[in-house]
Amino acid sequence: MGKVKLTLTVDKSVLEEGRRAAEQRNTSISRLVENFLAFIANPVLYCFGCGKSFKVKMGKSCPKCGWVKCPKCGSCRCSLTEEAAVVAYHLRQSIEDLTSGRVS
Repeated sequence: MGKVKLTLTVDKSVLEEGRRAAEQRNTSISRLVENFLAFIANPVLYCFGCGKSFKVKMGKSCPKCGWVKCPKCGSCRCSLTEEAAVVAYHLRQSIEDLTSGRVS
């Protein structure tokens, strides 16, 4: 598939910080935006049980805990200790804040 031009408007300081971060990661702003948009469109998770990656739409929701079950091993929140579940929950909240625009 071919590339298309995209025009964005962001705060100047955000763009400057983004450019520095992209440079440190040896990538471009365009690649960062493309990766972010690809994640939003078709999120990929890593299983807390087996560690394998899977697309969210490939997993099913657990009727007990409501988390997405790994399509490979079947793990979900139910398979975690309470301490691990708290860590996973807060990590998930951070990602949801980032991807939903709640981080300013």
